[in-house]
Amino acid sequence: ISCRAFNTLGFVIRTSKNFKLTSSLKTLYCSLTTTDSSHLEQVQRRFLSFAANILGIQHIKHDYLPVSNKLGLMSLVDRRMTANLVFLSKLINGYIDAPSLLPQVNFRVPPRFSRSRFPFVIPFHHTNYGKNNPIDRM
Repeated sequence: ISCRAFNTLGFVIRTSKNFKLTSSLKTLYCSLTTTDSSHLEQVQRRFLSFAANILGIQHIKHDYLPVSNKLGLMSLVDRRMTANLVFLSKLINGYIDAPSLLPQVNFRVPPRFSRSRFPFVIPFHHTNYGKNNPIDRM
């Protein structure tokens, strides 16, 4: 995995030597690591298929949830989501001292009483780069 990641990094470095915009450089890197993330998910699904066959766990074809539950494994997407939520919770509750990050959290403060129970405002983004902004994604 790390070898593939270093190969991807080498490609990014070779391709973007003349880039001047931070957003272009980051977009290139993020788009390539998304592909790597998909590959890691594929590896995990293949392992779950193998484990189901070895352990005799019954499951519907291409539905590995029963297998992952039996083994106590979460999908990589779920692990990332959990890690994001734990980080956000610790940031808001003061367990993480990051005064530069806290103002970036968009709290919803209605001007009057509202039935809305959403504690945060999620800004609209036109690009995947903006949608993948860590604070907004959390």
